[in-house]
Amino acid sequence: MGLLDDTQIQDAVDDLLSSAATSNERLMNRLLELEWIPQGEAHITILALLLTISSYNELRNESDDVQLCLFNAYVKAMENPTISRYMAKVAASNIDNSLGVSK
Repeated sequence: MGLLDDTQIQDAVDDLLSSAATSNERLMNRLLELEWIPQGEAHITILALLLTISSYNELRNESDDVQLCLFNAYVKAMENPTISRYMAKVAASNIDNSLGVSK
Protein backbone atom coordinates (compact mmCIF):
# COMPACT_ATOMS: atom_id res chain seq x y z
CA MET A 1 0.00 0.00 0.00
CA GLY A 2 1.40 3.35 -1.01
CA LEU A 3 1.34 6.36 1.24
CA LEU A 4 -1.22 8.18 -0.90
CA ASP A 5 -3.55 5.17 -0.94
CA ASP A 6 -4.74 6.31 2.51
CA THR A 7 -7.69 8.69 2.07
CA GLN A 8 -6.86 10.63 5.24
CA ILE A 9 -3.36 11.30 3.92
CA GLN A 10 -4.79 12.27 0.53
CA ASP A 11 -7.18 14.69 2.23
CA ALA A 12 -4.39 16.19 4.33
CA VAL A 13 -2.07 16.62 1.32
CA ASP A 14 -4.91 18.15 -0.67
CA ASP A 15 -5.76 20.55 2.18
CA LEU A 16 -2.10 21.54 2.54
CA LEU A 17 -1.50 22.19 -1.16
CA SER A 18 -4.87 23.88 -1.68
CA SER A 19 -4.40 26.20 1.27
CA ALA A 20 -0.96 27.19 -0.03
CA ALA A 21 -2.26 28.33 -3.44
CA THR A 22 -2.72 32.02 -2.63
CA SER A 23 0.55 32.43 -0.75
CA ASN A 24 2.33 30.45 -3.45
CA GLU A 25 1.03 32.74 -6.19
CA ARG A 26 1.95 35.84 -4.21
CA LEU A 27 5.48 34.57 -3.63
CA MET A 28 5.93 33.53 -7.27
CA ASN A 29 4.78 36.94 -8.46
CA ARG A 30 7.16 38.73 -6.12
CA LEU A 31 10.09 36.57 -7.17
CA LEU A 32 9.31 37.35 -10.82
CA GLU A 33 9.16 41.07 -10.02
CA LEU A 34 12.61 40.78 -8.45
CA GLU A 35 13.86 38.88 -11.52
CA TRP A 36 14.93 36.03 -9.23
CA ILE A 37 17.28 33.49 -10.76
CA PRO A 38 17.39 30.31 -8.68
CA GLN A 39 20.94 29.21 -7.97
CA GLY A 40 21.97 26.34 -5.75
CA GLU A 41 20.13 23.53 -4.07
CA ALA A 42 17.97 25.64 -1.73
CA HIS A 43 16.76 27.90 -4.54
CA ILE A 44 16.06 24.94 -6.83
CA THR A 45 14.11 23.25 -4.04
CA ILE A 46 12.02 26.40 -3.53
CA LEU A 47 11.38 26.66 -7.28
CA ALA A 48 10.33 23.00 -7.45
CA LEU A 49 7.99 23.46 -4.50
CA LEU A 50 6.42 26.59 -5.96
CA LEU A 51 5.89 24.95 -9.34
CA THR A 52 4.49 21.77 -7.79
CA ILE A 53 1.97 23.70 -5.69
CA SER A 54 0.93 25.84 -8.63
CA SER A 55 0.56 22.89 -11.01
CA TYR A 56 -1.22 20.79 -8.40
CA ASN A 57 -3.89 23.42 -7.86
CA GLU A 58 -4.38 23.93 -11.61
CA LEU A 59 -4.73 20.19 -12.14
CA ARG A 60 -6.93 19.77 -9.09
CA ASN A 61 -9.46 22.17 -10.61
CA GLU A 62 -9.85 19.65 -13.44
CA SER A 63 -9.77 16.34 -11.52
CA ASP A 64 -10.79 14.74 -8.24
CA ASP A 65 -7.87 12.28 -8.32
CA VAL A 66 -5.42 13.63 -5.73
CA GLN A 67 -2.74 11.03 -6.53
CA LEU A 68 -2.82 11.72 -10.25
CA CYS A 69 -2.79 15.49 -9.74
CA LEU A 70 0.18 15.26 -7.38
CA PHE A 71 2.09 12.96 -9.72
CA ASN A 72 1.45 15.19 -12.74
CA ALA A 73 2.34 18.33 -10.78
CA TYR A 74 5.65 16.72 -9.78
CA VAL A 75 6.35 15.75 -13.40
CA LYS A 76 5.61 19.29 -14.59
CA ALA A 77 7.99 20.72 -11.99
CA MET A 78 10.76 18.30 -12.95
CA GLU A 79 10.29 19.25 -16.62
CA ASN A 80 11.18 22.86 -15.85
CA PRO A 81 14.48 23.57 -17.64
CA THR A 82 16.18 25.06 -14.57
CA ILE A 83 15.21 22.11 -12.41
CA SER A 84 15.99 19.44 -15.00
CA ARG A 85 19.44 20.95 -15.69
CA TYR A 86 20.20 21.00 -11.98
CA MET A 87 19.01 17.41 -11.51
CA ALA A 88 21.16 16.28 -14.46
CA LYS A 89 24.17 18.07 -12.96
CA VAL A 90 23.62 16.40 -9.58
CA ALA A 91 23.16 12.98 -11.22
CA ALA A 92 26.34 13.40 -13.28
CA SER A 93 28.26 14.47 -10.20
CA ASN A 94 26.98 11.47 -8.22
CA ILE A 95 27.99 9.11 -11.02
CA ASP A 96 31.43 10.70 -11.24
CA ASN A 97 31.85 10.42 -7.48
CA SER A 98 30.78 6.77 -7.44
CA LEU A 99 33.34 6.01 -10.18
CA GLY A 100 36.06 7.96 -8.40
CA VAL A 101 36.29 10.60 -11.11
CA SER A 102 37.38 13.98 -9.85
CA LYS A 103 37.23 17.23 -11.73
